[in-house]
Amino acid sequence: MLQIINKLSKREKMVLSVSIIFVFLALMDRAILHPIIAKMKSFEQEIKTTEYEMTKNVKILNQSARIEGEEKKYSSYMKEAGSEEEETAGLLRIVENLASTTNVYLVDLKPGGVEIAGNVKKFVINVSCEAQMQQILSFMYQIESSEVLMNIAAFSMNPKSKDSDINRCEFLLNKIVIQ
Repeated sequence: MLQIINKLSKREKMVLSVSIIFVFLALMDRAILHPIIAKMKSFEQEIKTTEYEMTKNVKILNQSARIEGEEKKYSSYMKEAGSEEEETAGLLRIVENLASTTNVYLVDLKPGGVEIAGNVKKFVINVSCEAQMQQILSFMYQIESSEVLMNIAAFSMNPKSKDSDINRCEFLLNKIVIQ
Protein backbone atom coordinates (compact mmCIF):
# COMPACT_ATOMS: atom_id res chain seq x y z
CA MET A 1 0.00 0.00 0.00
CA LEU A 2 2.89 2.29 0.78
CA GLN A 3 4.37 1.63 -2.66
CA ILE A 4 1.19 2.90 -4.28
CA ILE A 5 1.30 6.05 -2.19
CA ASN A 6 4.96 6.62 -2.98
CA LYS A 7 4.27 6.39 -6.73
CA LEU A 8 1.69 9.21 -6.52
CA SER A 9 2.65 12.71 -7.45
CA LYS A 10 2.74 15.48 -4.91
CA ARG A 11 -0.58 16.83 -6.07
CA GLU A 12 -2.25 13.38 -5.95
CA LYS A 13 -0.93 12.87 -2.43
CA MET A 14 -2.49 16.18 -1.46
CA VAL A 15 -5.87 15.21 -2.93
CA LEU A 16 -5.67 11.79 -1.23
CA SER A 17 -4.85 13.42 2.12
CA VAL A 18 -7.72 15.90 1.77
CA SER A 19 -10.08 13.07 0.77
CA ILE A 20 -9.03 10.95 3.78
CA ILE A 21 -9.48 13.93 6.11
CA PHE A 22 -12.89 14.69 4.59
CA VAL A 23 -14.05 11.04 4.97
CA PHE A 24 -12.70 10.99 8.55
CA LEU A 25 -14.57 14.19 9.40
CA ALA A 26 -17.77 12.86 7.82
CA LEU A 27 -17.48 9.66 9.86
CA MET A 28 -16.80 11.67 13.03
CA ASP A 29 -19.86 13.81 12.28
CA ARG A 30 -22.11 10.78 11.81
CA ALA A 31 -20.59 8.69 14.60
CA ILE A 32 -20.07 11.30 17.33
CA LEU A 33 -21.41 14.79 16.61
CA HIS A 34 -24.77 13.88 15.10
CA PRO A 35 -25.92 11.75 18.11
CA ILE A 36 -24.73 14.43 20.55
CA ILE A 37 -26.57 17.20 18.68
CA ALA A 38 -29.72 15.05 18.37
CA LYS A 39 -29.62 14.32 22.10
CA MET A 40 -29.16 18.03 22.87
CA LYS A 41 -32.17 18.91 20.68
CA SER A 42 -34.31 16.29 22.41
CA PHE A 43 -33.20 17.69 25.80
CA GLU A 44 -34.09 21.22 24.66
CA GLN A 45 -37.52 20.03 23.51
CA GLU A 46 -38.05 18.19 26.78
CA ILE A 47 -37.05 21.32 28.73
CA LYS A 48 -39.49 23.46 26.70
CA THR A 49 -42.30 20.94 27.29
CA THR A 50 -41.54 20.79 31.00
CA GLU A 51 -41.43 24.58 31.27
CA TYR A 52 -44.78 24.85 29.47
CA GLU A 53 -46.33 22.25 31.78
CA MET A 54 -44.89 24.02 34.82
CA THR A 55 -46.31 27.41 33.80
CA LYS A 56 -49.66 25.75 33.14
CA ASN A 57 -49.54 24.06 36.56
CA VAL A 58 -48.61 27.35 38.25
CA LYS A 59 -51.66 28.98 36.66
CA ILE A 60 -53.83 26.12 37.87
CA LEU A 61 -52.37 26.41 41.38
CA ASN A 62 -53.03 30.15 41.39
CA GLN A 63 -56.61 29.52 40.33
CA SER A 64 -57.04 26.76 42.89
CA ALA A 65 -56.13 29.17 45.66
CA ARG A 66 -58.75 31.60 44.34
CA ILE A 67 -61.31 28.79 44.02
CA GLU A 68 -60.60 27.61 47.57
CA GLY A 69 -61.09 31.17 48.78
CA GLU A 70 -64.43 31.36 46.97
CA GLU A 71 -65.39 27.97 48.37
CA LYS A 72 -64.64 29.12 51.93
CA LYS A 73 -66.62 32.29 51.28
CA TYR A 74 -69.73 30.34 50.28
CA SER A 75 -69.23 27.16 52.30
CA SER A 76 -71.82 28.23 54.86
CA TYR A 77 -74.45 28.00 52.11
CA MET A 78 -73.33 24.56 50.95
CA LYS A 79 -74.55 21.72 53.08
CA GLU A 80 -76.28 18.41 52.88
CA ALA A 81 -80.02 19.06 52.91
CA GLY A 82 -82.12 17.07 55.32
CA SER A 83 -85.47 15.68 54.38
CA GLU A 84 -87.96 18.11 52.86
CA GLU A 85 -90.01 18.12 56.06
CA GLU A 86 -86.96 18.87 58.24
CA GLU A 87 -85.79 21.71 55.98
CA THR A 88 -89.30 23.18 55.76
CA ALA A 89 -89.75 22.95 59.54
CA GLY A 90 -86.36 24.60 60.06
CA LEU A 91 -87.27 27.39 57.65
CA LEU A 92 -90.63 27.96 59.40
CA ARG A 93 -88.80 28.12 62.75
CA ILE A 94 -86.34 30.72 61.39
CA VAL A 95 -89.19 32.85 60.01
CA GLU A 96 -91.07 32.65 63.31
CA ASN A 97 -87.95 33.67 65.27
CA LEU A 98 -87.24 36.61 62.95
CA ALA A 99 -90.89 37.71 63.17
CA SER A 100 -90.81 37.65 66.96
CA THR A 101 -87.56 39.67 67.11
CA THR A 102 -88.97 42.35 64.78
CA ASN A 103 -92.45 42.40 66.42
CA VAL A 104 -94.26 41.22 63.31
CA TYR A 105 -97.52 39.28 63.74
CA LEU A 106 -97.55 36.20 61.50
CA VAL A 107 -101.07 35.64 60.19
CA ASP A 108 -100.25 32.58 58.10
CA LEU A 109 -97.25 30.46 57.09
CA LYS A 110 -97.81 27.89 54.35
CA PRO A 111 -95.18 25.60 52.87
CA GLY A 112 -95.21 26.02 49.10
CA GLY A 113 -93.26 22.92 48.15
CA VAL A 114 -89.75 22.19 46.95
CA GLU A 115 -88.24 22.91 43.55
CA ILE A 116 -85.17 20.88 42.56
CA ALA A 117 -82.79 22.01 39.81
CA GLY A 118 -79.58 19.99 39.57
CA ASN A 119 -77.79 20.18 42.92
CA VAL A 120 -79.91 23.10 44.15
CA LYS A 121 -83.08 22.72 46.23
CA LYS A 122 -85.40 25.69 46.64
CA PHE A 123 -87.86 25.53 49.54
CA VAL A 124 -90.82 27.90 49.11
CA ILE A 125 -92.91 29.37 51.95
CA ASN A 126 -95.98 31.65 51.61
CA VAL A 127 -95.85 34.23 54.40
CA SER A 128 -98.70 36.48 55.47
CA CYS A 129 -98.03 38.99 58.26
CA GLU A 130 -99.22 42.22 59.87
CA ALA A 131 -97.27 45.06 61.47
CA GLN A 132 -96.30 48.68 61.04
CA MET A 133 -94.37 49.53 57.87
CA GLN A 134 -91.04 49.91 59.69
CA GLN A 135 -91.40 46.55 61.42
CA ILE A 136 -92.31 44.77 58.19
CA LEU A 137 -89.33 46.30 56.40
CA SER A 138 -87.05 45.32 59.30
CA PHE A 139 -88.45 41.78 59.13
CA MET A 140 -87.82 41.58 55.39
CA TYR A 141 -84.31 42.96 55.85
CA GLN A 142 -83.56 40.35 58.54
CA ILE A 143 -84.72 37.60 56.16
CA GLU A 144 -82.57 38.83 53.28
CA SER A 145 -79.45 39.29 55.45
CA SER A 146 -79.69 36.09 57.52
CA GLU A 147 -76.99 33.42 57.65
CA VAL A 148 -79.28 31.10 55.72
CA LEU A 149 -79.50 31.71 51.98
CA MET A 150 -83.05 33.11 51.73
CA ASN A 151 -84.69 35.67 49.52
CA ILE A 152 -88.08 37.24 49.06
CA ALA A 153 -89.33 36.41 45.58
CA ALA A 154 -92.52 38.50 45.41
CA PHE A 155 -94.52 40.54 47.88
CA SER A 156 -97.59 42.71 48.19
CA MET A 157 -98.42 45.16 50.96
CA ASN A 158 -101.73 46.86 51.75
CA PRO A 159 -103.09 48.73 54.75
CA LYS A 160 -105.07 46.49 57.09
CA SER A 161 -107.89 49.01 57.26
CA LYS A 162 -108.59 52.46 55.91
CA ASP A 163 -107.32 54.56 58.84
CA SER A 164 -104.84 52.09 60.34
CA ASP A 165 -101.05 52.35 60.43
CA ILE A 166 -100.89 48.53 60.47
CA ASN A 167 -100.11 46.97 57.11
CA ARG A 168 -100.84 43.49 55.83
CA CYS A 169 -98.00 41.95 53.82
CA GLU A 170 -97.86 38.73 51.83
CA PHE A 171 -94.72 37.39 50.19
CA LEU A 172 -93.06 34.29 48.80
CA LEU A 173 -89.94 33.29 50.71
CA ASN A 174 -87.34 31.01 49.09
CA LYS A 175 -84.65 29.13 50.94
CA ILE A 176 -81.93 27.81 48.68
CA VAL A 177 -79.79 24.83 49.63
CA ILE A 178 -76.75 24.03 47.47
CA GLN A 179 -75.62 20.44 47.80
